[in-house]
Parts: sequence; structure tokens; C-alpha cells
Amino acid sequence: MISSAFATLGAVIERHPLVTLGVALVLLVAAFGGAAQITSVTGNDAFTAENPTLERFQDTFDRSTVAVLVRGQVTDPRTMRAIDRFDRRLSARENVQTVTSPADRVRAAYGEIPGDEERIARVVGNEDTVFVTIVLDTGLSQEEQRPVYTDAVDASEWAQFPAGVDVIVTGQAAFSSQLSAAIQSSTQQQLGLAVGLMIVALFFLFRGVRLRLLPVVAVFVGVIYTFGAIGYAGIPNSTLTSAVFPILIGLGIDYSVQFHERYEEELARAPPREALPRALSAIGPAVFIAMLAAALGFGATWISTLDSPAFVWFAQTSIFGVILTFLTALIVLTPVLTIWARVRGRYGGQDPKTRAATAADGGERVDDTEREPADGPTDDPDRPAPADGVSAADEGDTPGRFGRALGTGSRALASHPVLVLVLAALLTTGGVQASTQLDTLADTEEFIPQDLPALLDLEQFRAQTGGGSAVQFDVLVAGGVTQPETLRWMEQFDRVAMGTPSVVGVETPAEVVMRHNDGRIPETEAGVERALARAPATERQRFVDDGYGRIVVVSRPDLSTEGTLSFISNVRSALQFSQPPPGVDAQLTGTDVVSTPSTLDQIESRNTTTVLGFGFVFVALLLYYRDLTRAIAPVVPMAFVVGWQGLYMYGLGIRVSPLGASLGALTVGIGAEYTVIVMERYYEEVEQGASPLDAVETAATRVGKAISVSGMTTVFGFSALAASPFPIIADFGFLTVGVIALTLVAALATLPPTLVILDRIERAVGRRA
Repeated sequence: MISSAFATLGAVIERHPLVTLGVALVLLVAAFGGAAQITSVTGNDAFTAENPTLERFQDTFDRSTVAVLVRGQVTDPRTMRAIDRFDRRLSARENVQTVTSPADRVRAAYGEIPGDEERIARVVGNEDTVFVTIVLDTGLSQEEQRPVYTDAVDASEWAQFPAGVDVIVTGQAAFSSQLSAAIQSSTQQQLGLAVGLMIVALFFLFRGVRLRLLPVVAVFVGVIYTFGAIGYAGIPNSTLTSAVFPILIGLGIDYSVQFHERYEEELARAPPREALPRALSAIGPAVFIAMLAAALGFGATWISTLDSPAFVWFAQTSIFGVILTFLTALIVLTPVLTIWARVRGRYGGQDPKTRAATAADGGERVDDTEREPADGPTDDPDRPAPADGVSAADEGDTPGRFGRALGTGSRALASHPVLVLVLAALLTTGGVQASTQLDTLADTEEFIPQDLPALLDLEQFRAQTGGGSAVQFDVLVAGGVTQPETLRWMEQFDRVAMGTPSVVGVETPAEVVMRHNDGRIPETEAGVERALARAPATERQRFVDDGYGRIVVVSRPDLSTEGTLSFISNVRSALQFSQPPPGVDAQLTGTDVVSTPSTLDQIESRNTTTVLGFGFVFVALLLYYRDLTRAIAPVVPMAFVVGWQGLYMYGLGIRVSPLGASLGALTVGIGAEYTVIVMERYYEEVEQGASPLDAVETAATRVGKAISVSGMTTVFGFSALAASPFPIIADFGFLTVGVIALTLVAALATLPPTLVILDRIERAVGRRA
């Protein structure tokens, strides 16, 4: 049924190639509209799932800041006047709640900025570094925060700081803005590199194919479609999403090449009006299953990472991409090939007299005596001669030395199936054991380029401030915040928390009340409210606002990922041990509190993700073939690859990242194409009466070279990831390149023995029945 559907589609495209290209053009224009709607989410926000407590805290207390470090002669009147100008300009800006600077204190002391350096020093001290803090309104998205950072940079130049004074604008908004720009730049660079590598691969590996660079055009259109799709779907660009597009180029090229190859083969046997339906009917189902398997592999990642938005966006973008690059292989590549064949008069390799006779007979006549072989001489001087790349010859009568070597090797391995599978299983066991010794990459700040200026500035700011917001964790208190009993509980929590490891400070609303009430907690709620009314608005709103309270717990500045998890556990234990009063709910929250555990969970649940991917692909194959043996055979080699990749990672020192943790599911999705193609040819030979060993040899000989070169083009696309400045993506690039190579080895080395063993089992079961 699927084959018939592809044949019908081929006939429609062959009759209406220009209309098909018109549809592709309309979709392309629409895609540009969607791409313009793409937003960007960076930092911990990309790894933080929806959380009602966190959302309430962010709406009430989480006021992002832009911090400005001013270093040099800060007591110089010219410097202080520049700080004052900067302060006044940013204070008037939209979305800025307050600006706090040393100029505020100087103006408060003297009513103006004095011209005497000594008088300024009496207020701000003799430090050579001061800070200006720009506090933003609550509830702002990253897109709304970034213009404030841009304005702060412009204002630092406009304020005219004297020579010798360094001004560094940093903070989360600055970090987010620069990281967003780095992601966009990285995406463009990787796309360009991937396309360039594909051009090189196709140019040298597909020398016997006409329009050999056409697959690059088709897949690039598919990438543009994907940009449009994620824009319309509201999927933002993030650190991980940028890794998708080189992957799509590697996979999408494969789909286009498979269609291109089979069309060339059929065109050597039949007129264009028959060649395309035949080609799509023959290869379409296999490529469709390959695309579906890849989509299901990404789907397994989606389902298993619902607590981490960045990974969900990665999976969703990948699913859109594999579907749309498959689509463009059909609606861009095949109509162009059809038009080219018409223009060049390519009627099955016939010479001009035969083509004229064929045309006179309405296109039905084919003169076998005058037709030349697909790979023989031709009257068309523009037709390239077959070379070492993949061409129709690979499916013809002359497979070449490489193909014959693959066939001989596969037969030798299939002759000893038990030994080969046992050795493969032992390597898999070793790989599983090695994977337990791998280091992890779980700190989200380690995902990004370590030389990013915004990160260096942020680290410098943290060093000057003892860690800044990076060491502050928050407890949201709901219910009875202004009750004296609640404030006394906060004091109790303070004492308990300070006795736990890694906690170096606690700030609570109780301290604010006591500071403005002679060091005591009032006996009544009215007394508490009067004390809070005496506190400055900025101080009060930092700890008590809209009926909620905020407790700040300060950690050591050098916590590792594991240390952060331990710290979170200790603070939660302190909350439980201190026993909040009835009706009071206290929850530790913040982006670090939510994102760090979910990132580690993604790594630790990688086996679950892998099993889910295997399950999805197995069910899809079972539904397609309706045969248990044909559903099992393609996934067995992929099971070996999942184990082998542990040895590969251990040998190269590749750390396990949340992105790499999804590779097990992707391996079976991507590798299923190679195993399915080999298996299909194997059963084709068996059904024609060949023995299992002969079928194995023929299958490896005929399609082994094709899938090897196809795999190499995929490797070229994926290798662009290894050049990424983002460590998490570069590691994933090195990992995927190795895994694709391993899937090719598994398809040609372990699938033939698997097929022989399954054939023996089927025969034994048949005899008993």
C-alpha cells in the first residue's frame, strides 16, 4: 500500500513538476514568515520547566539586574559625575525599577557631586571599584530584558567616563544578550560548515550522478522550512536547538541521495514518465521508514525530557526537521530531476534514432537492440561516466572491488554467526561497564563557550561581590508572613540552616523587622507592619511583597553540581526540621533549584530514553512488516552500537552530557536505515531462492557500498557539530561521528550473522510446527 502510494505520488510529480516546484516555492515564502517569529531563550531559563512556585517567586521577587563595575579613580569628581549621568539616564528607562549607585550617596550627603575628591572619598571610601546596580521590573522575559542591557552599554559610552576608568556592564541580562548572539552566530557558522562539507562529499563521492549537488539544495530548503515551522510553533532557539540543523543536513542529504540514486537507476531502464514512479515505489517505503525511525528516536527524547524545555525544543525541532527534509527530497529534488531529464532527452540511455522511434510510438516503444547499457557508452557527451562514487553501477552487474570486498567479508562473518555475535555482545558488555566510569557535563554554564566575554565579566563580578546571585538561593514563604509567630520561625530556620554544610549566610524578613524595631520582633501583626513601613521601599520589597515572604540562603561560591544538589537537600531538610507554623508554606525555589536536578535526571535516565527509542522503532517496524523476525533483525545491531559507544566515549574521554544521553534513542532511529536497507536486499535474494549465506554476500555486495558512502555523507554533516564553540555541542559532534561509523560497522558485520541465526530459528520452529 505504501509502495503504491509512492508510485502514485511519483506519477503526479512527473506529470506536474512545475506545479510541484510552485508548491515548494509557496511553502518557502511561508517559511520565511515563520522564521521571523523565532525568539531566543538562554541560560538556566532554557533548562527550567514550568513550576508554579518558581513562577510565583519570579512574579513577586525575582527582579533581574544589570550590574556595572566601575574601576579606576572612582573618587575623581569626573568619574562620579559620569556615574551620576549614567544613573539618571537609566533611571528614566522603561522596565527599570531602580538604579542604585555611589552617586546616590554622594548627592544625599552634599546635594550635588562636589569637585573635591577628598569629600567624595569620605562618602564612598577609597576603593578603586564601585558598583552600579540596575534593578529591572518583575515578570520580564529575556527578550524584554536584553534592550536594557543594550541601553546600559550605550549609556556607559554616553556618560563620558574619563580615560583610565574601566566600565564593565554585566549581570544576567548582559549574559543572556551575548549568549543569544553567540547562539545565532554559532548556528549560522555550523550551517555554513555543514553545507560546505556536504558539497565536498557529494562532489567527490557522487561523481557518476547528474546534478550531484542538487541534494544540497533540497536539504537546505528543508532547513528553511524547519526554521519556519519552529517559528510558527513557538519553539525558541536555544543552545541545544542550534545543534539540530547540522544534524538535519546530515540526515536530509541521505534522504535526497537515496531518491536521487534510485531515479538514476530507473532512468537507465525506462522513460522519465515511468522512471520516477518506479523509483519512488521501490525506494520510497524504505526511506519513509528510515525517516519515521529517526523521528521516533527524537520522539523518545521528547517524552523522556519533559522536565527540561531545552531538550524538548531540541527534540521537537529535530522531528520537524526530519519530516520536512524528507518532504523537500520529494517536492524539490524529484521535480527538478524530472525537468532535467526532459530537457536533456534522457530516454533510458537510447540513442537519438531510438528516442525518435519511441516518440513516434507515443513513448511506448523500447528498442532493446539499440539501447545501450546503463553504465556503458552513451551518445550524450554531457553524461558523466561512472566513477568510484555511488551510482547505478552499484546496483548493476559490476559492483566493483569495494563492493565485492564487503560481500566477501560479510559472508565470512555470517559463516560463524554465534562467534561473531558473542564477540559483539562481549564488547557491548564492556561498553556498558565503561559508561559507568564516564565523567558528566551537567553544569549549564559549562555548556557555553568559556571565553564568552559576558561569562568572563560575570565571573569577575562574582569574584568582586563574593558570588553575587550565583550563591543565593531563595525560599518562598506563603501565608502569615507578617505574623510574629512566622517571624520567630524564620529566626529558628536561620539557626538550623547556618548549622548545615555549605550555608554561609541567611537573610530573612525577620531581620528587616528587627532592624527597624530596636532589634526585637513585635508582639502583634500590626507592630510588624509598622516596622516594615519604616523600612526603605527597596529593602521591604526585597523580602516582603504581595503577601509573600522571601528568605535568602547564601552558599559557598565554589559549589560543584554535586555540591549544589547536596546544598539543596540540606536546605530542604532545615526547612522541614525547623517546622513552619500551621498555615505557612515554605518552599526552596529558583532556576538553579529546578534546572540542576532536571539536568542530572536527564543524564541518569539515559537508559530509559534508549529503551524507549528501541521500543518505538521496534513497534514501527512490526507494524510495517507484520513479521516479528523482520522487526527484530534491524534493531539487534543497534543494541550492540549502544554498548560500543561506551567504549568509544571512554577511549576519547567524552563526557556524558544531557544531549549525549539522548544518543542511544537516536542511534536506533538513525541506524535503522542502514540495517533495513541491507535486510530488505537480503530477503529479496532469499525469496529468489538464494541460500542465507549467498543472500548475505549479495546484499552486502550490492548495497554495502551504497550505505557506506551514504553514511560517510551523514558523517560529514554531523562533523560540523564538532567545530561548535559550545562544549556540549562539540562533544555531541565527536560522539555522533563515531556512532554513525559504528552503525555502519554493525549493519555490515553483525546484521548478516543475526539474519542467519534468525533464519535457523525460523526453520527449526517451522519443522516443529
